[in-house]
Amino acid sequence: MKTLRQTKMKGWYEFYRETCPICNHAGGCMIHEKGDRVACIRSESKFPFSKNSAIPSWLHWLNGKDPIPKGQVSFIKSEKKKEDGYLHEVYTALLDCTVLSDEHFEHLTSSKRQLSTEQIYARGYRTLPQKSWNTVKDIFQLTNIKDFTGVPGFHLAKKGANRYWTINSYPSILIPFRNQLNEIVGFQTRVDNPKNDVEINKRKEGLQVRVKEQPNLVQILYDGEIVKEKKMEIDKWEHAYYGDETGELLGFVRLVKGQRYFWLSSTNRDKGTSPGDPAPIHVSVPSKKLVQWKTGEKHKCESVWLSEGPLKCDIAVDLLEKIYSEEELKKIGDTMLALPGVGSWRLAIPMIKEMEAKRVNICFDADMMKNIHVKKHLFNCVKELQQLGVELFLVIWNEKDGKGIDDIYLNRKLPSFKKLC
Repeated sequence: MKTLRQTKMKGWYEFYRETCPICNHAGGCMIHEKGDRVACIRSESKFPFSKNSAIPSWLHWLNGKDPIPKGQVSFIKSEKKKEDGYLHEVYTALLDCTVLSDEHFEHLTSSKRQLSTEQIYARGYRTLPQKSWNTVKDIFQLTNIKDFTGVPGFHLAKKGANRYWTINSYPSILIPFRNQLNEIVGFQTRVDNPKNDVEINKRKEGLQVRVKEQPNLVQILYDGEIVKEKKMEIDKWEHAYYGDETGELLGFVRLVKGQRYFWLSSTNRDKGTSPGDPAPIHVSVPSKKLVQWKTGEKHKCESVWLSEGPLKCDIAVDLLEKIYSEEELKKIGDTMLALPGVGSWRLAIPMIKEMEAKRVNICFDADMMKNIHVKKHLFNCVKELQQLGVELFLVIWNEKDGKGIDDIYLNRKLPSFKKLC
C-alpha cells in the first residue's frame, strides 16, 4: 500500500499510486522528502527542474507540508543495465528457449489482432515461461553465460542455501523491442489478467487505500485503522472520510483498471535490473523485411512513423503494404518507431537522425488532441522535429474508426496526413 517510490535522485520520490498535487496524475512526478517541493512532468513553471532529460519536469513549491513518512515509500534497487549487444545475446537465447502458448497464439491471430503464423514467427512473440529457472539453464547451455547481472528481467532467487538465476515471470506475452541494428534490447509483456489498482488524492497524511478483493472491493485506512470497505466503480473519484460524511475529509480515492502492459524487469530483486536508463525504443519494419534484416546492419529510411506500443506498431506496419500502393509507400514510409510512452518522444530524436529520415509521420492515438498532457507533448515534439529540418506530418483519423494506428488499418480505414512543415 506504499504510494511513493524512491528514485535515483537522493531525497526525491515518485508519485506511484498517489496523485501529484500539481497535475493530479499518478506516475512520473516527484516530491522531495521534506514535502515542500514537487517536480511535475505535466505542468510547467518558471523553474525547470530536469529540462534536458528525456522527460523534462518543472519545480513547484508547496506551503505548509510535512516531511514524507518513510512508511509510504518503496525503495528501488537496480543493477546497471548491460550494453545492447550483450542484451541481444541473452534475449535471443531466451526466444530460442521458449514457445508461444496456444492461448496466446489464438489471441494474436484473432480478429482483434489479425496476425498470421508467418508474422508471429518473424516477430518472435513468446509466452513468458513460468518455471523460468529451467529456461535460464537452457540459456546457459546456448550461450555459456553464467552471470545475468544487468539483464532486465533476470535476478537471483534463493532456496535454502542455494542461490540460482531465474526470470521475473507472470502469465503474459513477451513482445520484443528491437533497436536500429535489429538487436533485441528489451521486452514488453502483455499480462493475461491485469488486476485493478487504486489511486489516491490526499488531503491528510496517513490515508491509505488498497484493493482488498478483486475486482473492486476497496479498503480505506487512516493511520493503520480501517475506515471503510466498499465496492467501487472504475475511474470514479470518491470522497474518503474519517467516519461518515460529516467526518474529516481524508482525500479522494478511485479504482483504476489494471495496467495491461509492463516492461520485463527485475527491479528490487537480488541482482535485478530496471529496463530504463534509458528505456528502449522499438524499430518496427514489415515482417518480410525483418526476416532479411541482418543483426548489426543499421536501418536507414527516408520516412518514419512516430507512435507508441510495439505490438500496435508491428500490426500496423504489416498492414501498410496491403492498403497503400508501392508509390505511396515510398512517400509515407514503412518503418515505425514505437515509443515506451508519448512523453518519451525525445528518446527518438537521435534515432531519427541516425536513420537519416527526411520525413516523420506522428501518429499518436486518436484522442491525442483531447488529452491536455498528450497534446502538450505533441506540440513540444513538433517544435523539436521542426529544428531537424524534416518534413513533418500529423496522422489523424476519426476516433470512431479506432483508437490506435493499428485499429484504423485493421478496420480498413484511411487516416489523413496533415502537413505541419
